[in-house]
Amino acid sequence: MQQRPRSPYQPIRWLHQLATLLAQVSAAERLGSQDDSLQARRLRQRMAAAQRLLDPLPAPLRAQQPQERWLWQFLRWGGAGACLALLLRR
Repeated sequence: MQQRPRSPYQPIRWLHQLATLLAQVSAAERLGSQDDSLQARRLRQRMAAAQRLLDPLPAPLRAQQPQERWLWQFLRWGGAGACLALLLRR
């Protein structure tokens, strides 16, 4: 019996990645302040990088004009959500 060739496309498993992130967060919460092991330092570095990603944008990168804010909100909603927002706004 011949096996099917593996696809070069690897599906993104969002829930698996989210579970990994949540596991790291829970491990960081249990981490003692005196723990200076290599694993603890790496975990602190990962949490610091995640925090920098989740912080608000720096002032030069934020939308200044009301039209810019509206555009980004429209893009954030995208497709059907944007249409629904326009209908509800009227």
